[in-house]
Amino acid sequence: MAADEQPQRGPQPLTTEQLITQRRPSDPQISPDGQRVAFTLRPISQEKEHPEAAIWVVPFDDGEPRQFTAGQWLDEEPRWSPDGRRLAFLSDRAERGKKSVYVMPADGGEAQRVFDQQGELEHLSWSPDGRFLAVLFTDPETEEEKKRKEERDDARVWDTDYKYRRLWVIDLETRAASAVSPEGRQVWGYAWAPDSERLAINVTATPRIDDIFRETEVLVIPRSGGEPTPVFRQIGAAEHLVWSPDGAFLAYRARAGRVVNGDYVYRIPVTGGEPECLTPGYDGTSEGLWPLGRDGLLLLAFEGVNSVLYRLSWEGERARLLAGEPWGTIATGVTTDAEGQRLAVVWEDARHAPDVWVADLHDISQAVLRRRTHFHPEFEAAALGEPEIIRWESDPGVEVEGILFKPFGYREGQRYPLVVQIHGGPTWLWSNHFSASWHDWAHVLAGRGYAVLLPNPRGSTGRGPAYSNALFGDVGGCEYRDIMAGVDALIARGIADPERLGVGGWSWGGYMTSWIVTQTNRFKAAVMGAGLPNLISDNGLGDIPSANLSYFETTPYHDPEPYFARSAIRYVRNVTTPTLILHGEEDRRVAMAEGQEMYVALRTLGVETQFVTYPREGHGIEERKHQRDLIDRVVAWFDRHLRPERVERAEQADAAG
Repeated sequence: MAADEQPQRGPQPLTTEQLITQRRPSDPQISPDGQRVAFTLRPISQEKEHPEAAIWVVPFDDGEPRQFTAGQWLDEEPRWSPDGRRLAFLSDRAERGKKSVYVMPADGGEAQRVFDQQGELEHLSWSPDGRFLAVLFTDPETEEEKKRKEERDDARVWDTDYKYRRLWVIDLETRAASAVSPEGRQVWGYAWAPDSERLAINVTATPRIDDIFRETEVLVIPRSGGEPTPVFRQIGAAEHLVWSPDGAFLAYRARAGRVVNGDYVYRIPVTGGEPECLTPGYDGTSEGLWPLGRDGLLLLAFEGVNSVLYRLSWEGERARLLAGEPWGTIATGVTTDAEGQRLAVVWEDARHAPDVWVADLHDISQAVLRRRTHFHPEFEAAALGEPEIIRWESDPGVEVEGILFKPFGYREGQRYPLVVQIHGGPTWLWSNHFSASWHDWAHVLAGRGYAVLLPNPRGSTGRGPAYSNALFGDVGGCEYRDIMAGVDALIARGIADPERLGVGGWSWGGYMTSWIVTQTNRFKAAVMGAGLPNLISDNGLGDIPSANLSYFETTPYHDPEPYFARSAIRYVRNVTTPTLILHGEEDRRVAMAEGQEMYVALRTLGVETQFVTYPREGHGIEERKHQRDLIDRVVAWFDRHLRPERVERAEQADAAG
């Protein structure tokens, strides 16, 4: 049955068309005077050959949001000049698929291109004095390379002829621009020094994304280029670099244990030395770090499934910024005005779709978020699931948290089919968010009569580094126990029907789906999205093999047994669960061959299965028709195996005309 089936009366489930055509705001940028917020509004799916997005502006106080750029191109990353008079942004309006840098008056007018180059650009920012713009620019294809490609003389030698992402600085007075980061180094992040004369950069020796799970280096470089000054090296990226106001220290996010993830905040002298942790023993997980006013740091973190904001001093003192209990999810990318007294965020929770919200921080004990946009009021009026944050005990003394979406119209004492959707990562989490997209199925299914559990088993973030590091040496083990304990808890509560259980997930959630159906036959339907059933082959086919060293002692080439012992393919003969397998054909994170391997195994064993691949898609599904197909297939698969009576009714209705 298609996901667009609707009841005849009352609130209706979200339709597939609504899900794939929704627009979501991102990257809110508050002006230096705190009067306006610029943000990007982008459709959740791509309808044409190239994606499109528009920049919008909304007043901090009164007034409606207005569209600032036409939205006929990919306009993104709006950035206010320090004096608030100009807005810089990236756009591919000159040539679709190749971005450049534009500046226009803050009150509107004609955008002027200020960068002669175009191509793959990101991370645009103004110098503190407003004289320069910096941007990361990936080396473009040379004329010789273009010619060889046209002549089909384009044999590729792996790990050679890299295209590096380098830091460029644009002088807005002369329009001169130059690459200032060292040649032969990939720049992953950077930050302007307060004097506008230096920048800190985080680099690796190659552009391979795998390098950020290995040793990276932080350097300080002159604005005009020249010899870099080393500051420190570490395993993993130094995320969200921030300079202290006096230019003496750098703050950043980095790992707190074996897992490469920015759990804690550290500071280090710019002249080098030992890092000092500013958040020791923190039992949440940091997610973002930015300057706050003249002398503080703004810390975004997850505590359980909810976001929280802190003012963090350079000595490590924390103060909550918003009054009341933390509730909901704040997207990474929080900005404040020049004085640190007003902030802008994109906020959502399980009942509210993402929108721009603002807060006045003059009295942080009373500061609350206020909604400034409302792009999809129809979503909140639809037949949605009833969210509940729940906790249960797994192994003795281990409390697991997750979000339960009770079905729309839930009645106490009635049992419902339960779908467990497992998150990716594994170092990630299900947050308290509006779960309605090709990737997030909770509202899609709950509006159609399912209970949906989003568990955060061990290995998830939001609970401190000990919790996220618990997978080391036990991949798939404690996760499996935590998830199954959650299922049993919902059966015990009388909510889940033990004879109608489904499981699914994307990426690592796809891995856990494949693992679970080899370990138990309790589930009657499964959906493995971009999953990796063979941890040994995935290590050689994916683009981040070094990430496995967060969870295993060594590589599978040194010791394959621990990897094979936790690979679904080793136990695939045990599977009886009908399994739908979905994968993007251009996925570099988890190669499509992983899905094919599981499909061939199940087909050979006579297990009901279907393998659906999406051309041109990577690890995420971007194109509109592909998103439509995926959502409809997921709902139809669970309906077929967990609610066959609905399928029968739909078929009878179709036959009746």
